[in-house]
Amino acid sequence: MTPVIGDAIEGVLKNTLGKAIDGFIGKYLPPSMTEEKKAEIRQAELSLAMEQYKLAIADVQGGRELAAKESDGAPAWTKALTVTHRPAWSFAMLGIFGWTVVAPYFSFPVISLTEVHKDIMQTVIIFYFGGRSIEKVAGMRWG
Repeated sequence: MTPVIGDAIEGVLKNTLGKAIDGFIGKYLPPSMTEEKKAEIRQAELSLAMEQYKLAIADVQGGRELAAKESDGAPAWTKALTVTHRPAWSFAMLGIFGWTVVAPYFSFPVISLTEVHKDIMQTVIIFYFGGRSIEKVAGMRWG
């Protein structure tokens, strides 16, 4: 368990949500409301948002468990496809992207990519590696 990373994620969520909640409190609540009452509302909103986030993580984990149960009776080749398609595409995109960076230095043929291709490849890489990292950290933090 890495409490530093979990605390960092929780801090970012609270900071981001806190700004949104403060904007809501300042805009829609009556100005005559006491600061203590506004602080209570802000804390309640933050607690609800954190619970929603924890439930979303639990839903993802539940989906993974369901997929694992469904694949128990499947042939080996379908099991291999279900667990390798996302990493295979991500590593392929990472390899192509790396090739476009390294190829000119070694006089290898260069794969010409447009900005759209580069954006798509970077998105695949970011979503796979970033998404998996967030899932793992959240799982360690909130179980």
